[in-house]
Amino acid sequence: MAAALAAVGCGSDSNVAPVGQPLAGSVSQLVQCSDWNDASVPEKLTTIEDIRSHVNQEDSGVTASELTDEEALDVFDHGCARPASDSFRLNVMYARAAAFKPLQEVAEGAAN
Repeated sequence: MAAALAAVGCGSDSNVAPVGQPLAGSVSQLVQCSDWNDASVPEKLTTIEDIRSHVNQEDSGVTASELTDEEALDVFDHGCARPASDSFRLNVMYARAAAFKPLQEVAEGAAN
């Protein structure tokens, strides 16, 4: 997947819409694996940015770990490849993976 990120550049393109059904200007609440599996890499990166901005809202009073684009791509690509995963919500997958990120960093010796 790193090669795909390098090919399109990191981050999203403002001309590319995220995949999924929008609700109140965002797809983060309704986007599912079925949307993800049919998306291009630029659409996936824009979708990750949308989900990240809603899971990690500024001024919410809650500090949460953020996944990098590559980490989120890995979580969604693997989670959505599972049989019968079409209805899995990406925002839930993102939030759960982000919640475990500090523990993963400790296990890998990367935590301060």
